[in-house]
Amino acid sequence: MSLRLQLLYFVVTTFFHKVAVAEAFGHVAYNDSSKCVVYKALPACFGPQLPAEGLTGYLMRAIPPNACHTIENPPAPRKASEKYIALIQGCGCSFAEKVLHAQRAGYQAAVVYNADSEQLITMTSDDKEIQQQIEIPSLFTGESVSLHMEKALQCEKGAYIRLLPPKYYFAPYQYNAKMLQDTRIMRGMFYIIITAISIMVGIRWCKKAHKIKLYTYKRGDKQETCVICMSEYKEGDLLKILSCSHAYHCSCIDTWLHTQTGKKTCPFCKQPVNTNGQCELLLGQAHEDVNEEEEEEEQGQEYDAFREVYEEDEYEDGEQDNASSVEGECFGSLENSTI
Repeated sequence: MSLRLQLLYFVVTTFFHKVAVAEAFGHVAYNDSSKCVVYKALPACFGPQLPAEGLTGYLMRAIPPNACHTIENPPAPRKASEKYIALIQGCGCSFAEKVLHAQRAGYQAAVVYNADSEQLITMTSDDKEIQQQIEIPSLFTGESVSLHMEKALQCEKGAYIRLLPPKYYFAPYQYNAKMLQDTRIMRGMFYIIITAISIMVGIRWCKKAHKIKLYTYKRGDKQETCVICMSEYKEGDLLKILSCSHAYHCSCIDTWLHTQTGKKTCPFCKQPVNTNGQCELLLGQAHEDVNEEEEEEEQGQEYDAFREVYEEDEYEDGEQDNASSVEGECFGSLENSTI
């Protein structure tokens, strides 16, 4: 694959991948001084998904922060609708263990954040036993959530937030398979499009490369002599340039190609000449030449007939003039004789 095709494939694949990933993002929303701040988050590949309307509750920092061991319980809810969400540092142990410890402490959801950067990671687990025990949803987000809500997290109940589900949520066992399937489909579509474009470009190039071109000769051009008639080109002569770049007078090359009953070739280099789609042009040129010859013959015949008629008329006029002169002389002689 050429460098241009590789670059195009990278751009197209990146675009579709970004679109697909953007639709798979969840969000952590927080009202800060009557301004809503939203952070991107990725749902975990274990546990239940967030409800369609989202989940609202108080975000509290887990103690210990990495939740690799049993963590402290959240405050007792004053009403049944009051929920608490654990904010957990994403290091030290597996993600599934962190979420399980938050669940056992009494949290209704968990938000695990990257302690070093804004990079998002899809939380997975190889321990099927722990996966089966997890009954609360969880998300992974960047370190901004922890840094920007530091003051709000110091409150007794923490920061009041809302967890929003992704636009298209895939089940844990379907997520990676779905993304892989979409990638394969996009790759297949890309190759089909590139193949079709390559074929179209190739066909167009071949037609253009093998097409006989018309060209008006100008003084100083590299073509100087027609090797068929051995005459030098003159200013304004109409030439035909074959696919091998050799040029000839139109009438010369037309006659040459018409005399070849089989394979058409260049008279100089013997390379094959493709006349498909140009036979009508060549035949039309031949018919025009025949018509011109017939017209010239007809004009010549008309001219000869006109000349004969003209000469006869002129001869008759001459005889009449001679008769008049004789008659005049006779009258003169008679008058003289009478006198």
